[in-house]
Amino acid sequence: MANQTAIQAPPVNVYEASDQITVAIPIPGAHHDTVSVSLNGRRLIVEAEARYPQEQQHYLQHEWSVGTSHREIDLPKPVRGAGAKAMLTHGILTISLPIGGDDRSSRIEIPVTEPPVHQGQSH
Repeated sequence: MANQTAIQAPPVNVYEASDQITVAIPIPGAHHDTVSVSLNGRRLIVEAEARYPQEQQHYLQHEWSVGTSHREIDLPKPVRGAGAKAMLTHGILTISLPIGGDDRSSRIEIPVTEPPVHQGQSH
């Protein structure tokens, strides 16, 4: 297990627009089925496992890592779990949460999706 790096807290951007809070987190090497997003009241919990095929290389410079990460974000306003969306695009996890509702502490899982891959591109 020594090869599995733990990245404790990836950076996060939180912004408000169009009556929703949006949270963006870079998770290079992650896929929608290796990322878990849940909402517990006003706390957003993100857990991810990211893989990168060249992780075992003999690095000359090594400034970013893959592995497991965990981040908890206290949201600035109450949000609703209903209508929440989480999308992973080009290694950036973007979570959109409608503003409103109450601070109930029941935990809600938010499914993570990826945009469809375009098939049949002509060369």
